[in-house]
Amino acid sequence: MRRLFLLLFSLFSSIGYLSAQNEETAAQSEPSPDTATVQLVKLNNRWPGEKMVTLVDSSLTDFQYYLPTESGSCLNLLNGNAGLAYKSMLFDPESMTGFRFAPPVYNAYLLKNENISFYHVRNPYSVVFYNTGKAKEQVFNVTHAQNLSRGITVGIDLRLINSIGLYERQKSDDMGFAAQGQFVSDNERYVLLANYHNNKLKWRENGGITYDSLFSSNIETDRKRIPVNLKAADNQIRESGVFIRHFYYFGHNPARTDSLTKMADSLQETRLPDSLHRYYNPNRTNFFRHTFSYTRNSLLYTDANPLSGFYRDIYIDSTKTFDSVYYHEILNDISFEGGVGRVRGQGKALLLRAGVEYAFSVYKNDSISKKYIRFTPYAYLAANAFGIAKAEGRIWVSQGNPFNGDKGISAKLTLPAFDNSTSWGNLSASMAVDALQPDYLFQMHYSNHFKWENAFGQQTIFSARAMYERKNLKGGFNLYNLTNWVYLNELAIPEKQEESFSVSQVWGQAAFRFGKFDIGAFGAWQSVSKDELLHLPEIAGRVSGSFSTPLFKRALHFQAGLSVLYNSAFYADAYMPALRSYYLQNSIKTGDYPYIDAFINIRVKRAKMYLMLKHLNSGLSGYDYIMVPGYPMPDRGFRFGISWTFYD
Repeated sequence: MRRLFLLLFSLFSSIGYLSAQNEETAAQSEPSPDTATVQLVKLNNRWPGEKMVTLVDSSLTDFQYYLPTESGSCLNLLNGNAGLAYKSMLFDPESMTGFRFAPPVYNAYLLKNENISFYHVRNPYSVVFYNTGKAKEQVFNVTHAQNLSRGITVGIDLRLINSIGLYERQKSDDMGFAAQGQFVSDNERYVLLANYHNNKLKWRENGGITYDSLFSSNIETDRKRIPVNLKAADNQIRESGVFIRHFYYFGHNPARTDSLTKMADSLQETRLPDSLHRYYNPNRTNFFRHTFSYTRNSLLYTDANPLSGFYRDIYIDSTKTFDSVYYHEILNDISFEGGVGRVRGQGKALLLRAGVEYAFSVYKNDSISKKYIRFTPYAYLAANAFGIAKAEGRIWVSQGNPFNGDKGISAKLTLPAFDNSTSWGNLSASMAVDALQPDYLFQMHYSNHFKWENAFGQQTIFSARAMYERKNLKGGFNLYNLTNWVYLNELAIPEKQEESFSVSQVWGQAAFRFGKFDIGAFGAWQSVSKDELLHLPEIAGRVSGSFSTPLFKRALHFQAGLSVLYNSAFYADAYMPALRSYYLQNSIKTGDYPYIDAFINIRVKRAKMYLMLKHLNSGLSGYDYIMVPGYPMPDRGFRFGISWTFYD
């Protein structure tokens, strides 16, 4: 303990010395010009709203959040080790399209159609990232994008997480790979976007520690010697797919016309069309679109000792568990989008998108095989009143099992209609009603330890939301009313609550700078009218504070700070490895504990590094740092990471 305080004192007291040694002018405090502009866009499925995002590679803010389950506004309960199952602390019933198999507990680790980036680059762009930490935790990421010709851009992404963990049988081994490309024809009327992705997650499952007292009383300091519930169980998750999207545009391209006009003013003798690289423009309208995707998923849970006493039932084999699930889906989507009128900012005065989606799905387990066909027509309409206000509406309905009769309708109003966040801000309000069948896992499941076949009917989710955004301040209020809600009860078996109940949320996010000091915060308050059915922390949030200064004539940029993650005490859901799902429990409260991290971030030209003392307060106020019952969070330990960006 004494050495810990001496180390922290040395780290943070050095900040004052470095600052005094390198007094800089206001001009010198600006970011280094050794950067390049890189933009990216991530694709939506049905609805408009794709945005071009400009990467700021010079920023050190939040650089120390190296895991996909961590960020300044990401609040998750984790199963005690990087790369394992997680559950959000915040209620967000956003419905996903496609074959909804189960609530997401591993989606953040996957490269999928929704989070694969398509890049706009002038030169070859590459980023290599590596992290190492306690318990042999390793994270390795590679991103590369480049132009092959004026209308062809390709890229790859690789994501690796491998962590042994502090406890027995807690290893994670996650891999995600994606290759993507875009083609834009010479006249820019035809655009092709495509990707291939492949993900594989391998988890050792220990079912949690057997005796909480060995940890909470710190009786056994060697975490590997604490007994666990499962000694021979594993989960393997595979997801792969192909995605192809075609656009055929009609009408002129305003973005290209504007850029040609601007260049003509200063470069009248240049052959303008040859000097412009062609990219997919998410703001362009007036097109016909076809999307094809094939997605394949396989899930495998094994246990060489089903008689360990962990499972309540054994239905098939008492000598070994081998539960395999396979489902795939072929999807074709044809849509039209057209708009008329010009308004302030980007967009049209009146915009319509309409389409129909056809899905063919196959589900298989060890003894059952089912095939499904599903049609989903949908429409979107937006009206922009001279940039003063924008009204949007969506409607969709599905016909065909296993989600027959699913439907939704929503409306949204935004004031003003353009991005006004740098002035007095933007205000938006929305309402939606969705009628959804439960996830497929809740409808039917047959395995060695669980089996059921249910016809719950549809859940109805009413939501009302309001949000205000101005500069670095954002906040809002959400209200949900849930009817016929389906959940996993205390036996990890699906159950339906026919009576309605509500969830209320107030949330806020802010980022402030005071000279060389930065403060960032994200937090939420939640209330559930029937908290015996849905367990959420009443308060959850993260606050970080840092000091930044350029050194050595801006050759090095230095940042040091603290980050605190906190949630109030509540009955956090327990985890069932055989289902890869969380379920209700009412015996153990977790939370009411701050997780404090100290970090130093450094940037030297295109290289960024961090040194983090994660969970520095471990053991200082007891051993209550458990998020998911039975899965203690890691003890204090160092993490080191480096990211290197290349533009050639």
